Amino acid sequence: MAAVAYQWWVFLHLAGVFGLLTAHGVSVAVALRLRTERDPARVAALLELSARTVPAFYISLAVLLVGGVVATFVGDLWSFGWIWAAIVTLLVVTLAMIFMARPYYQRVRFISRAMAEGSQAVSAEQYDEVLSDRRPLTVTWIGVVGLVFLLYLMVVKPTLGMAPDAEPAPSGTGPVVTLSSVSSRFAPTTLTGPAGTAFTLRFENEDWGSRTTSRSSPTPRLRGRSSWGRRSPGPQPGTTRCRRSKPVRTSSAATCTRRP
Repeated sequence: MAAVAYQWWVFLHLAGVFGLLTAHGVSVAVALRLRTERDPARVAALLELSARTVPAFYISLAVLLVGGVVATFVGDLWSFGWIWAAIVTLLVVTLAMIFMARPYYQRVRFISRAMAEGSQAVSAEQYDEVLSDRRPLTVTWIGVVGLVFLLYLMVVKPTLGMAPDAEPAPSGTGPVVTLSSVSSRFAPTTLTGPAGTAFTLRFENEDWGSRTTSRSSPTPRLRGRSSWGRRSPGPQPGTTRCRRSKPVRTSSAATCTRRP
């Protein structure tokens, strides 16, 4: 149930990302167009179009934050370095847009409206100098680099020197058999052992961003049906068979026995 909730919160987080990129894309297009546009009336109209996307931008940002923070709590990911790197990156990009882009566009909007109404307080040369300011390009590049870095963090999930400590192996009886998951697959997928002999299965998820936990059980858990809900063929008399084709989110261990 927790895994399903985690996926839905991640979906909400990605929906916020999509909305933010859509709204911010308009502002980026306007910023690039202003570098060649010199008609005050058109400049004012472009800035008005960009201003209309600001509410959608902040709503998407709120959805992004809520989905991401709740997913981090549900997935117990606060111990990973990439989570904190993503938070710092998002904060830096947002502050750059607020404190660098907003004052500049407010100034351009004020001058453009005044000139469109016939004001001569600003000459054409001064107006051209204002529109040629490199601040919009700087903010755009900060946003692009920040977005690429956030995408890297989401896909690769580097530890960056922060990762949860591995828990000690469970104290089960008999030998310990370890199954490792790489690229969302456990190997091997089938195990066969003698009847009446207790052993411990330890599942280790080695995929990036997965947290490993261990637990042991003194009672049999695998009796012809996998403990993950998928029906598997019953074992032949005198054997114990444990079958698993896809990994769970966290690793676990259980003691298994099978009577003749």
